[in-house]
Amino acid sequence: MDIKNLETQTKKDFNNAVCLIGVIPFTVFVYILVGKIASFKILTGEVGYVLLITMVLLLLGIATSRRMLWAIIARLIEFNQRITELQEKIIEKNRLAAITETTLALSHEINNPLMVVRGNIDLIEDDIAKSNVSDAIKQKVANIKNHCERIRQVTDKLANLSKPVSSVISGDTKMIDLKQSQ
Repeated sequence: MDIKNLETQTKKDFNNAVCLIGVIPFTVFVYILVGKIASFKILTGEVGYVLLITMVLLLLGIATSRRMLWAIIARLIEFNQRITELQEKIIEKNRLAAITETTLALSHEINNPLMVVRGNIDLIEDDIAKSNVSDAIKQKVANIKNHCERIRQVTDKLANLSKPVSSVISGDTKMIDLKQSQ
């Protein structure tokens, strides 16, 4: 049952319950009126049957109203649960959108200077290949190049993040775990 139908049915049941509950004071009023104005002999014969039927209807009204009110309460609880679920989904979507926006901006801001560094390292490697440079310097340049590639891979993972998984790193501080995230 969708939320609109649930709302309509709940309003209908509530109105019916209120109408049935309204019968109770009216019936009590009629009973007191008959008791005060007439003698109790009036409770015998046709008038007595009418009052008996009225009392039975009163009891049926109470029982029916009670069931209807419980149905309304159950629907309201279901309503509340659905609203809570929808709110949680909205919060999760907003959180994911914020993470995605932030990671795309971060990736962009990191990759731009990184490409400049990477381009200069490629030029340095070309110069090293043409000259006689020690292996230690070649190793340092290769190390810088490897770390640039590692940074690029991390920013690519961030840019493609669809379902982030957080890990607690200290106390209440959480961090997105790129190895577990998709």
